[in-house]
Amino acid sequence: MLYESGVLDRQIFMDGRALPEDPNPTWMGYSVGHWDGDTLVVESAGFNDKTWLDLTGHPHSEELRVTERFTRLDFGHMQLQMTIDDPRAYARPFTIPVDLQFVADTELLEDVCNENERDAARTAGATMSVVTLPSSVLSTFSGTYEVTAGTRFAIGRVFVVTRAGDQVMLQRPGDRIGVPLAPVSDTRFVLIGGGASIEFVKDAKGAVTQLVFRSVEGEARAVRAAER
Repeated sequence: MLYESGVLDRQIFMDGRALPEDPNPTWMGYSVGHWDGDTLVVESAGFNDKTWLDLTGHPHSEELRVTERFTRLDFGHMQLQMTIDDPRAYARPFTIPVDLQFVADTELLEDVCNENERDAARTAGATMSVVTLPSSVLSTFSGTYEVTAGTRFAIGRVFVVTRAGDQVMLQRPGDRIGVPLAPVSDTRFVLIGGGASIEFVKDAKGAVTQLVFRSVEGEARAVRAAER
């Protein structure tokens, strides 16, 4: 398998061999595959723990096992079901669906996130300092926020904000899991690894009533739903 970014290639052995029992951990792990009817099943293990599962920083350990099921639906369309199983990092396995589309008459292009880069100024780092907020403040942001204006997400979609320990988690519209936020003030956060900023708006009494999501792709304003 060839990729435009990250690594150049990945090997999947289809000769009936088993996964190594005590592998030397590598960045891409070791993969073996077999056919289950018309579905290609690929099992992977032997990863090191130096990578993320996604661009927003969800971690994994060296016990990570990934099962991929590739099923061709018709010409040009393939469904991929990815099951993540890592008992050291997550309470139970979970599956993520991915829709793949064939793009004809193209070639792989070099993908370097450098030209036209506009996210760095929005992320925690050289231009802003992360602050520490007490638990009493972190708890005030939890809730469901419905999008009422903006171009980033459709009107009526919802953000879900939760607290996990000493972190605030944001589940964006369409996402299945939340991503961590880093506070840079008592009302403003940045998406860790995501290049977006989130500002919580308070009313005259100090209660959080709105959420403003800003990224290079656009902005969205969401109103907090009343608690039931």
